[in-house]
Amino acid sequence: MDLVRGYYRALNHADLDAIGELYDPDCIVEHVWVDGRDVIEGCAGVRARYVQDFTQFTGALAAGHRVDVTRVAGIETGWGWVRSEWVRAVESLADGSHRYAVGYSHFWIERGRIRRHRSIATEIASLTFAAARPESERRYPSRPLVGVGGVAFSDDGRVLLVKRRHEPLAHQWSLPGGMLELGETLEAAVAREMLEETGLVVTPGAVVEVFDRILLDDTGRVRYHFVLIDYLCTVRGGTLAASSDVEAAEFVDPGLLADYRVAEKAKDVIARAIEMRLAGAR
Repeated sequence: MDLVRGYYRALNHADLDAIGELYDPDCIVEHVWVDGRDVIEGCAGVRARYVQDFTQFTGALAAGHRVDVTRVAGIETGWGWVRSEWVRAVESLADGSHRYAVGYSHFWIERGRIRRHRSIATEIASLTFAAARPESERRYPSRPLVGVGGVAFSDDGRVLLVKRRHEPLAHQWSLPGGMLELGETLEAAVAREMLEETGLVVTPGAVVEVFDRILLDDTGRVRYHFVLIDYLCTVRGGTLAASSDVEAAEFVDPGLLADYRVAEKAKDVIARAIEMRLAGAR
């Protein structure tokens, strides 16, 4: 899996030499590039096809990256397969148009090299494409649910808040975040939720705090039980905009949190994140 992560680092930096070193000389690569349904055999041909792709498109994510990877995991086949899931954004160097896709890739790793690599991509209109988890899936759970949150700041030190549309905390201001999905890493969940709720692309950094939130109904039955993990995040790009499951998203002066009626626990988390940020944590 580390080899696959290395591949995406090389791809995002358009590092042809590093990419070439990752493939087996007799590799087979299928449907990996932005345009075309190419199937190419052999490392030399694969490298030449990457040259073509890099001269046609550049990355449209922050820092010129092409993809954000949401998951890398092994496949229990016994044949060394690894699966990745990703979001891609590129800009055409010919006309400046943007293209977006979500997809997954399978890698067959043999003797420390990529022997086979194939991808499936679905074109999408924009990166803010996911819907909120239904409220019914969160109420009266059979076990605690894992949630993630992001504490992000503007360049002038304002903290990012969202006004919730749904319970719990409906119509209240809080930190952006949401639920961990099955098979998703915590960091990928933070990045996804921040993008979905605020339109911003972030890189999750250090963990600020881990805590639980348990809410009971009038009969004493557990209506909500979340284990929440908040991350200090760095904004890398995107455009601030409230999504369908939040009413508003704003950067707020931390000195004005009382005006937004932010919960005491969220205030504590923000204060801790400010300390970490001033200390140089990322």
